[in-house]
Amino acid sequence: MVLKRLYHAHGSDGEDYEVHVYVEPASHTNAHIERLAKVCLADGGGLRVLSKGHYEIVATGVRLEADDPQAV
Repeated sequence: MVLKRLYHAHGSDGEDYEVHVYVEPASHTNAHIERLAKVCLADGGGLRVLSKGHYEIVATGVRLEADDPQAV
């Protein structure tokens, strides 16, 4: 598992969070393929992806929003 991206998100609790996106790289005849493996907080806390750039922290229910155009 490899950290592919990280970006900041603003929480419904007024706090800022760092979202980490991990992928599993694989190769297949002249192609490099990456499978999304995990989306979580910087501390490893679980996130539920609600829609592109919108998440919910599993443990607390706090909703997050990321403005990054490449957000998952």
